Amino acid sequence: MKIKKLIISSISVFTLAIVLPSCSKNFVDLTPQGIVPVSTYYNTEIDIQSALTGAYSSLRPIYNEQYGFGEIPSDNAQTYGESEVLYGEEDKLTWTATSTNVQNAWMRFYTTIAYANIVLGHVNTPIMTQANRDSYIGQAKFLRALMYFNLVRMFGGVPLVLTEITSEQQAYTYNRATAAAVYAQIEKDLTEAAAVLPASYTGTNIGRATSIAANGLLGKVYMFENKFIQAEAILATVSATSGTLIPYNQVFGLGNDNNKDIIFSVQYLNGGYSEGNTYARGFVPQPSGTTITTSVTGNSNNVGTANLYNAFEAGDSRLATSIGIYNAGTLTYYYAKKFIYSSVTGVSEGDNDWPVLRYGDVILLYAEALNENGKTPESLVQLNLVRTRANLAPKLGLIQSDARTAIRNERRVELCFEAERWFDLVRWGTYIPVMTAFKATGSINGTIGNITTNLGLYPIPLREIQLNPNLTQNPGYN
Repeated sequence: MKIKKLIISSISVFTLAIVLPSCSKNFVDLTPQGIVPVSTYYNTEIDIQSALTGAYSSLRPIYNEQYGFGEIPSDNAQTYGESEVLYGEEDKLTWTATSTNVQNAWMRFYTTIAYANIVLGHVNTPIMTQANRDSYIGQAKFLRALMYFNLVRMFGGVPLVLTEITSEQQAYTYNRATAAAVYAQIEKDLTEAAAVLPASYTGTNIGRATSIAANGLLGKVYMFENKFIQAEAILATVSATSGTLIPYNQVFGLGNDNNKDIIFSVQYLNGGYSEGNTYARGFVPQPSGTTITTSVTGNSNNVGTANLYNAFEAGDSRLATSIGIYNAGTLTYYYAKKFIYSSVTGVSEGDNDWPVLRYGDVILLYAEALNENGKTPESLVQLNLVRTRANLAPKLGLIQSDARTAIRNERRVELCFEAERWFDLVRWGTYIPVMTAFKATGSINGTIGNITTNLGLYPIPLREIQLNPNLTQNPGYN
């Protein structure tokens, strides 16, 4: 199916000038044919489909770089001299309100929210079946919820923009909602999405948001709110229906996209359309040249630490899939092997997808919820599902505190490099002692800044505050 290229009006920090990308891996094949004014668009079902495709496509630049906020600040990953200019601030915990990466993340999240709001604002105009209308609404609400989940985890309370912005003046009237209000909206969007989305898709629709993805993300949201009772209930259902713990080496890598461990992922596509990922460029050690990836020289981003490497237990089968080792003089690079493959043909040509939510993640969240609810024996059953896949001995007879430690350690290695570690440390309230201990080991290239309580949130970008004086800054930032 071919549809026209669309430009959505440029309004402000929330709705940027957005051009629907020219290709999508599964949902639809977009071919640029012209520019259509917003005032005459959204009159057909195809128009709604194309706008929704734009929302999905806008995830690609976000998840090309989300590891910079969810992994690099933690004890799992680090930068080197060649990558300091890109992610040195995240690595050293020295980001500020003027950091370019923080500003870009904010803008990209709200760009996707703008797409979702436009779909929701116009979906009732064209003639279509109610089933299709419900599906478009559910997908748009899922994507909006996902973006607000990223925002609230990074910034705390943020402006809740729930309708299409139609003027620059309107854009600068928003105040920061409380984090609780943002979470409430996320819960509402995901609950409503789950009620109307199908459990699965076939053919070219594979990769769209499903009811299972909405419920799984909702369970994860509950965990970040410490709503363990609600989390347990919904994660029990998701864990029973969502997928299978297939061999770990079949979860990642070229040709393994949309497998049974994947609940929702960002779809990338090679072929010269700039719709591929940049993981080879980002994650391959620069000194390796083209010995790891034959056509791309890396830049040493999201490189693992010795601390992470040593966190894997002896015999853990995930290690060989997760981490590659490259030695360059006195330096050892523990690079993110799970996201790169040797035959990638260009910097933006990675064809493998980014897992936003996996079955392994859900199982461990479920184990954690059970344990926090005082059901440690049942929790260990879930934990041991993941450990068995990794060829590790089961954990048996642990008390709650020891089970908590075991689950947290398991999440670290199971989800390494997937932009989860930093947010886990923050939600557990352990990032200060963990990073203080990590800093003391001296196992990172350079010096980590002061590890203070304000690091639990990123700063509101200064540019946004200058544009909208209604916005207040997070504590600890100027």
